[in-house]
Amino acid sequence: MAKIAIGLSIVFSLLCMLLAAAPFTPAIGGSFLMLLFAGFIGYKGYIQCGLVLILINTLAVIVSPGMYISNQEALLFVLVLFPVSFGGVLMGIRKLVASTGT
Repeated sequence: MAKIAIGLSIVFSLLCMLLAAAPFTPAIGGSFLMLLFAGFIGYKGYIQCGLVLILINTLAVIVSPGMYISNQEALLFVLVLFPVSFGGVLMGIRKLVASTGT
């Protein structure tokens, strides 16, 4: 079940990346949700899938012409969202290293 959900989230992220290249605002929102999901699954131990999701969704946010970083509220939202997603993956790595005893 978890592998199916992760696979569907990667497909959804690819779709959001393609739609975010055009100024389709809901696709950017989907990318933001998938960034949060990437942090969650990275924390749960699916590190590679979490990193793939972070890569895809970061590219979607960067290439989107509908994302106005000059707005201070949007910049603050992005600056809060990215550390949460990367932090989840880093905490998942730390958990895996601690459980192996190395």
